[in-house]
Amino acid sequence: MSMRHWDWSLPSGHTTFLGYASETAASMVMLAPITGLPWQAAAVTLTGAAAAGTVHDLREGTTVGTLTTRALSWLTAAGWASWALATAPLTSTGWATGLGLAAVGLAANASATRTEPTRSQRKRLLKLRRESVGILRDWEDRMARVARIEKCQGKDVQHWPGKVGYTVEMDLPDGGTTIDDLNGYGPKFASDLRLADGCGVEIFPGANRGTILIEVTLKDVISEDIPYPEDYSEISLTERFPFGMHRNGEPALGSLCNDCGILIGETDAGKTNSLRVVTAQLARMPDALIWAIDITGGGVALPWITPWATEGLASAPIVDWIAHTEDEARLMLKMAGEIIAARKAGYQQLMREQKTDNKLPISHEIPGIVIICDETASLPFDIKEMVDKVEEEGRAMRVRALVAALRATQDAITAMMKLMSKWRVGMTVSDPEELAYLFPGYIKIDPKDAPVAGSGWTMHTRLGPKKPTAMKVWRLVDELMDKICAATAGRRPKLDELSASVDSGAHYPQRWARTLPDLYKGQKLTESAQYAIDNAGEIIPASTLLASDPAPAASAGTTQAAPAVSVPQGFEGFGGAAELFAAVTASLDPTAAPVAVPADPPPAPGSAPQAAPLPRPARPVDPRERGWELLVAAGEDGYSPKALHEMLKQLLGEDVAPAQRTVGGWLQTWAKDGKAIKDDTRQYTRYVAREAAAQQPSTAPTGQDTAALPEGIDGTLVLQAVELLVSTQFGSTSMLQRKLRIGFAHTEKLMDFLHQLGIVGPSDGSTAREILVSTQDLEATMMRLADELGYTARDLGAMGLAAAAASHTKE
Repeated sequence: MSMRHWDWSLPSGHTTFLGYASETAASMVMLAPITGLPWQAAAVTLTGAAAAGTVHDLREGTTVGTLTTRALSWLTAAGWASWALATAPLTSTGWATGLGLAAVGLAANASATRTEPTRSQRKRLLKLRRESVGILRDWEDRMARVARIEKCQGKDVQHWPGKVGYTVEMDLPDGGTTIDDLNGYGPKFASDLRLADGCGVEIFPGANRGTILIEVTLKDVISEDIPYPEDYSEISLTERFPFGMHRNGEPALGSLCNDCGILIGETDAGKTNSLRVVTAQLARMPDALIWAIDITGGGVALPWITPWATEGLASAPIVDWIAHTEDEARLMLKMAGEIIAARKAGYQQLMREQKTDNKLPISHEIPGIVIICDETASLPFDIKEMVDKVEEEGRAMRVRALVAALRATQDAITAMMKLMSKWRVGMTVSDPEELAYLFPGYIKIDPKDAPVAGSGWTMHTRLGPKKPTAMKVWRLVDELMDKICAATAGRRPKLDELSASVDSGAHYPQRWARTLPDLYKGQKLTESAQYAIDNAGEIIPASTLLASDPAPAASAGTTQAAPAVSVPQGFEGFGGAAELFAAVTASLDPTAAPVAVPADPPPAPGSAPQAAPLPRPARPVDPRERGWELLVAAGEDGYSPKALHEMLKQLLGEDVAPAQRTVGGWLQTWAKDGKAIKDDTRQYTRYVAREAAAQQPSTAPTGQDTAALPEGIDGTLVLQAVELLVSTQFGSTSMLQRKLRIGFAHTEKLMDFLHQLGIVGPSDGSTAREILVSTQDLEATMMRLADELGYTARDLGAMGLAAAAASHTKE
């Protein structure tokens, strides 16, 4: 018997209190002749202790046998003490009886205490097994009811710690059923389980293709902020790093050594915080050099250099280079490309010695380079192409990129970025189709799985999870960022000598002299930052440095005259219209002569020679710009998505032209932004540029004053509201706000304006306003308002208004 069962001097469990009970009983009996205690004292004291001990055991889930043994021990001690007090002083027989009962009680309790863990574990396992069997049977039934897959067999259930959820392992039936047949069923299963927002069901491959794992989250663990763990220890770029937590409690992992990354997040979705967390993890890596591109002001990197540049809290900047202008970004990416080429040759022997399969072994002396590129939609196409080149060629030399954008569209994320980025993160969105481009094949992502800012989905096409999986990014506050800068500044690496010796490396030491004065205008810099500027030598702007590079030779222009080009109506004033349509005509007619490019006029005699313009990298064709040019040039005829896609294919070629779905997205966005008008009155939906539509004859009276519209309210909104209110005969402000998707303040102003027009009655508190126009008069009212607001019947038909469409048909 272990001594812990006999040690009553320490409060080590229930047996301690049993020991105290025996001591109390013996003390009472021995002091009875002196104190004159009645027998009720022992009965009340020890019986109360017995009741308290029983309650304690019940709360702890003690087995019935142990609980009974302990309760009888308490009651036996109470009975003997009560008898002893009533017959005191005791004889030798009385004391012998007490000692015998104590010995029996001790032995019984010691045995019960020793076997209690085994009994309790057996009890819990039995209860868990019963629950698991019920869960398995429920899921077999659920697969048949919801997914229409019969004869599934549940194998095992693993419960997560803290009763957060569980994982079901299930065998699919014979006949070729695969996990792909269950794509999109996660939200349906969650609905069948009546799970709350933030909880959900995710399905993953099992041990073989006929087995699946179903992860069910029962408790929402990602709706609340998860603070960044204050761990500043060293980690390596060669390993996956955590940046958040999955719903099952497992860490969400990222990787930027062999793979590039994409981070998508709309406004207020938590994209900036996610970039901060990733940067914080990179700061802990002594083998990772951080460069940042953000031409919208450098905000993604400023918090990581401010403690060094102006506050003196850190001994070195966490971000090694910031490109806050387009030319600085070009210079950075140009040097990155040169570094890739130099490392391939210069470190060949090192890679052969360490047998790294032609992959550079990075360290503090030879760090990898991670380029964080924010707001890619605002980057010119030549910079995007340079990013593409770095991503395409820099894997083996450990030059990688993490690109971030507000939307997952082709104009923000190029095809090469998407191809090279195995690690992809999409933050919470209002529309699940937003992530269709980022996560192809997983369009049915349920936004309720990640309902709050900072949550989203992550996947890694090579390392897993290989499908979008809900997660929550750690929350990183400003105060903690300062601590990270102070703790990790001393381990930041420097660019290796070979990489710094490339052609563009001569401009690398002056990077802070070019950027800090712009980023911190009028602010006092620290001694260390000022030293970096003062000792940089001659400060030359990045644009001048790029201009000093040899420019590509210009192609000789043809002297053959170009045929006259007919420019469609509405496109005459658009720069380059004639050349654009000449190119289209030439591409369609192989016998057409080459188009002559007009030369610049010679300088006037005696005038000062003009300074040569700074050469810029050739700007590739922007498919979106070409699409808009074609839409404007089409005039009032406009384009359907399919027709515009075909025109772009003819103009740009099969390889460059975007997909038809992308072109359709452009047209919808232009219509949503008011740049184009959607026309649903024909067999196929067409879009007309508003510039072209404005040239059509209008039925509006000459000199009509439209300035009476309230601020923030346009004529389109007024006409839509009139048709909605009159057709439904329901003057609810909240209904109008919900249908038109505008703010409450704008809705109130709109309703007041409609009252001035005689459409609705005055406001009466929270009740719906009276509709003053009948449904029979809707068509006439709409046409009257259209004339007053300057819209034609064609405009109204393009808006999809029923009354206007009827009028347009009559015309």
